[in-house]
Amino acid sequence: MLSVMDLFTPDRPEWTVEQACAAMGQSESTVYRHFRSLAAVGLIFSVRPGRYLLGPGIIHYERQLRLSDPLIRAAEPAVIKMAAEYTGPGLIFVSRIYRDYAMTMHEHRIGAEPFPEGAFARGRLAPLFRGAPGLALISLLEVRAVRSIYQRVESDDVEWLAIKRRMRAVRELGYAASVDEPDPGVLHVSIPLKQDGPGIAGSLTVALASGPDNAAAIEKSAALLAVAAEEIALQARKEAPE
Repeated sequence: MLSVMDLFTPDRPEWTVEQACAAMGQSESTVYRHFRSLAAVGLIFSVRPGRYLLGPGIIHYERQLRLSDPLIRAAEPAVIKMAAEYTGPGLIFVSRIYRDYAMTMHEHRIGAEPFPEGAFARGRLAPLFRGAPGLALISLLEVRAVRSIYQRVESDDVEWLAIKRRMRAVRELGYAASVDEPDPGVLHVSIPLKQDGPGIAGSLTVALASGPDNAAAIEKSAALLAVAAEEIALQARKEAPE
């Protein structure tokens, strides 16, 4: 039933039961039951007879996520503090691994001017293997686990060797940096956010316009990110249940 939700995309936001049947290869009666169940809890709704969009129930759950996600709760004070160190424009955002992608969960604008929406815009399925936010997310994972994800989304063995080298560099430096990857004109600097036990909680990223002072911007951002990561870890431990 939840696979129905994956049908709705920005390129194709509206679906009928008949169209969903053809896309999913399931019977009309089965898909109709899926649509009816999802509509009953507001995850989809009928915009006009027989045609459905994503519904307001998603906003209800999204608000609960923002208020309850321990990583977002722990990160927000540090993010606000860090944003004051920049004049903008830019973004600071927190990402998690979602399926085989990087997913931005929370973002904070730097300065008053808008910043271009890029591959790592909140809610987008962003690449794990291109750009600093994804590299920070995978850098502390077991190589076998990362290789398994890579084989599902990529197939270039030569590129995989480069990915392993970049993961090693992130572990040694403590942060990842990328310019024009995947967004032209954008500098990303990211740091892994560790969690107690194995795995990784997420990554924290600064996105700025790239320019002639990229090296200085990377150095400054890496130092601020390191402080923010420590503050987030401390706050997360304070909020952790006994």
